[in-house]
Amino acid sequence: MTTVITGCRGLIFGGMGQAGQGLVRQVEDGTVLALSREDADLTDTDAVKATLDKYDPTVVVNAAVFHPVDLCETDFRQSFAVNSLAPGVLAAACERRDIRLIHLSTDYVFGGEQQTPYSESDCPHPLSVYARSKLAGEYVVLAASPRHCVVRTSSVYGRAMPGHGIPPFIDRMLQRAISGEATRVVDDQVVSPTYAEDLGHALWTLAESDRAGLFHMAGGDAVSWYEVAERVFSFAGRLDLLSRTTTEEFGSAAARPAYSALRSERWNELGIDPLPGIDDGLERHMAIAHSELSN
Repeated sequence: MTTVITGCRGLIFGGMGQAGQGLVRQVEDGTVLALSREDADLTDTDAVKATLDKYDPTVVVNAAVFHPVDLCETDFRQSFAVNSLAPGVLAAACERRDIRLIHLSTDYVFGGEQQTPYSESDCPHPLSVYARSKLAGEYVVLAASPRHCVVRTSSVYGRAMPGHGIPPFIDRMLQRAISGEATRVVDDQVVSPTYAEDLGHALWTLAESDRAGLFHMAGGDAVSWYEVAERVFSFAGRLDLLSRTTTEEFGSAAARPAYSALRSERWNELGIDPLPGIDDGLERHMAIAHSELSN
């Protein structure tokens, strides 16, 4: 379903990635502009202010992120610059200009201690530099204005603009399956895979509402990364190439929560249904992004 944004001049920082493009594709009337880092570097305070003054939006969505979770462990300066300090500058600049800001955050702010999906009222416990930088970004955005929103999501997959961002896990798995590469995937990390198109629709619904504060918006299924890969390899007819491994055996520089699936206690405030799960979203993603394999 495509949303028609009425009177909502939207500006999307990080607009070339999966989440940003999911937002763009929901809008029919051309009132939304997606910005790349080359268009507006969020770590450049003057550039941020000049961009807001140039376009004079009524709503800004910040989908920009320094995302390589393992790299953040050593490049912590860049992690906090993009994920914490820049959102604070943007939030303050938006507040001074009476602009509503929606800032995207992550399920990784949780530590994975529980085995049921985390809601907005659950206490964060970040395990990595990336997670701590994203949580700090949440705090500065919400402190800047009572009108601003923070939206935590999980494992977003969709269609980014070519050359922007890391291909989503699903597309990487599909490429390995097509190439005939034996692949091990962890089965002890549980997430809520979220289709970018569904997230985009929900975010615009939030933008048009008068609701503020913290929201969770993620796919409706809690599944392990192995279970996601299993669906993809099955789609390609190469399930024989896939095997299970554990987080400990796989080895990563950054700690990741064993369980970070999300749920929301606030859907009823927006009057929309919870986001579809992985089977529904994956079917639509494959039909559009990889239609050649469906023939």
